[in-house]
Amino acid sequence: MPTLADKAPTCVVRGLSFDALATALVRGRATVFTLNMMHLRLLAQNPEFRESYRRASIVTLDSNLLNTCFLRRRMTVATGSDLVRRLAAGRSLHDRSVLVIGNVTAEEAGSVMASRRLEVVRPPFGFIRDPAAVEEVIARVREAAPDVVFIAVGAPQSELLALRLRRAGISAPSILCCGAAFEFILGKQNRSPAWVTRTGLEWAWRLAGNPRRLAGRYASDAGFMLSMLGPLTRLARSGALKVGGLQLQFRQEAELGKGGLGRGALGAG
Repeated sequence: MPTLADKAPTCVVRGLSFDALATALVRGRATVFTLNMMHLRLLAQNPEFRESYRRASIVTLDSNLLNTCFLRRRMTVATGSDLVRRLAAGRSLHDRSVLVIGNVTAEEAGSVMASRRLEVVRPPFGFIRDPAAVEEVIARVREAAPDVVFIAVGAPQSELLALRLRRAGISAPSILCCGAAFEFILGKQNRSPAWVTRTGLEWAWRLAGNPRRLAGRYASDAGFMLSMLGPLTRLARSGALKVGGLQLQFRQEAELGKGGLGRGALGAG
């Protein structure tokens, strides 16, 4: 008889300190995603995106809106840009080889972080829909054989590429999907003031700064949020949210335990 787990695979969304995340990325073998409202919508709509989340070893919360309005500020919010910034500010990458996949130059990436060897791959716009372009990126990653891969091509491209890298047997110890992290750090996009972020209104700040680019996405996210309002209002009490057949479990954790990376750590589950 099928179990509940068989019917609804589980993905744990963890509230973790930046130190714990940095340790997992640098010393462990992790595939790290950062969950926001857009990701929730994509989980409901895109089967391959759901599969990428099912195989991710660490998922953090990257939504002050979710944390403030529906989780009652119970979890640590760890954004991709903050994690990249913390890693770059420390010395944890200095003796590691790093590959950045995104719309940045080698000089720009080098101004953000220092590592033993730093390489950049700049795939064409919309590459995820072109099998030949995806294969070229996979070949570049395989040739570089980096210790850490930062994928900064936005959702769902970043997460889908991470899944395809793991399916292709890429042995890079760690992959971090970090969205627009390098754009924020390089000043190409402006981050909201701290007080705006704390109130969960960062989305409004970003929309005001770039309405043409973000209006459509945020309208879709808002429509999805309204359709999920019932389950979202129960999130603080239940700690769980089912989206597109994937059961999300939200947990605040002090650190990753010995089994903390789960079966998704190898991306082969």
